[in-house]
Formats: sequence, structure tokens, C-alpha cells
Amino acid sequence: MVAITKGAMEMEGPPPTAFADEENPETAPLVKDDSVEKSVNVTEAVSPSAGLGESPPFWLFMLFLASVTMTVGNKYVMKAWGDFANTLTLAQNGTAVLYLAISKYFGFLEMKPITGQQWKVFAATAFFLTMQIFTSLKALPYVAIATVVVFRNTCTVIIAIIDSCFFGNKFNKMQVASLGTTTIGMLVYAGQDINFDRVGYLWLVGNSVATIANTFWNKVFITKYTKELKIQTSYGVSLIQQLETLPIVFVLAAVNNEG
Repeated sequence: MVAITKGAMEMEGPPPTAFADEENPETAPLVKDDSVEKSVNVTEAVSPSAGLGESPPFWLFMLFLASVTMTVGNKYVMKAWGDFANTLTLAQNGTAVLYLAISKYFGFLEMKPITGQQWKVFAATAFFLTMQIFTSLKALPYVAIATVVVFRNTCTVIIAIIDSCFFGNKFNKMQVASLGTTTIGMLVYAGQDINFDRVGYLWLVGNSVATIANTFWNKVFITKYTKELKIQTSYGVSLIQQLETLPIVFVLAAVNNEG
């Protein structure tokens, strides 16, 4: 009896779960493994959304940094070479196009095929963007950088009013109070601006009109193309816009004899 029992024990193969794994993997019972579970949890925790690329504070900081450095840099350049505003714009936008095109070629940025309809729709955006840059550059030699910022805040208030009246977006009491405080601050600044210059203010008014028009054109069409229809990415839209600004700026430079 002892020998038979021993033989039976020797003939015992792998545990039943192993046989089930080999014969029918689809119906194999799940074996809980703490180490596997932990690795899965770690993988889920480290997702792409946790990176800086999807972090709103990061991009807000980058926008702040780019805006400040661009404004200060442009004022310095325009003080030295005020007659070459279009040439400067051509260099800036051309660099942006080069960066976007190279990034697309190497697969760093995702862009969808560009169609003729997209060129038509974003031609208006390219015009407004060109006017924004051009009027801002022309204003900088005449006014302080703080004045430029104040006019941009004015655009924010006007955009909020239009957004509420025509697009149905609502603002809470704190937001309304903030916009009201901003408006009061702008009026006080304008009344006490020791660097007031009529020409500079006129250029900034033109800049504000272009900024407001561009904002709502982008709100309607960029949202439609990138969020609703999803036929183009935001990077693709940027490439189209920047490319279409180049001939406009080139013509302005030629008319102004900047060559």
C-alpha cells in the first residue's frame, strides 16, 4: 500500500490550475498575484496625463513666460530698428513655421492632412494674427510695456462681455467683480499715464480690434475643427495660420521698402 501510494504521488503532475492553463487558456482560473497587481497599479498611476504635456499650470506658466519675453524683446528690437516691423514679423513667423514643419516631419507633433477648406477658413485668422503682431510692434516704440498689458486686459473685459451677450457663457459673481476691478484699474492707469502718446494709443486700439476679432474667429472655427469635427489638430491649425501670414507680411514689408 505504501508503494502504491508513493507511485500515485509520483504520477501526480502539476497542480490542476496548471493543466487548465495548458489545455484551455481562455477558461483558466485567475490566480491572484500581489506582485502583478502592484505592477498594474503602478502602470495605471504613471499615465501620460500625469506628464507636463497635459498640465494646465505648466502651459499657463509657459504662456506667461513667452508673452513677457516676447513683449520685452520686441520693444528692444523696435526701439533699435523701428522701421523694420514687418521684417521682424517675417523672421518670427518663419521660425515658427520651420519649427512646426520639422517637428511634424520627425513625428514630434501630430497633424492631420491639410485640405483646401482649411486653408480658406484659417486665412481670416492669418490676417487677424498678422494685424495683431504688426500693430503691437508699431505701438511699442511709443508706449510703455505696461500700457500694452493694460490694453490686453481691456480686450479680456470686452471679450468677456461679448462672450456673455452673444455666446451665452455665464460668469459668477467673483468673476464679474474681477472684471469690474480690472476695468477700474485700466481707467485709472489711462488717466495717469505719464507716457501717453496719441499715435501709440491708436496703434493699440487697432491691436485690440484685431485681437478681439481673432479670438472669436478662433473660438468658432478652431473649436469646430479640432474639438467637434476633429479633422485637424491644434498644431496643424498653427502651421496653417503661420504659413498664411508669411505672404501677407512679405507684401507689407515690400510696400514699406524694408528690403
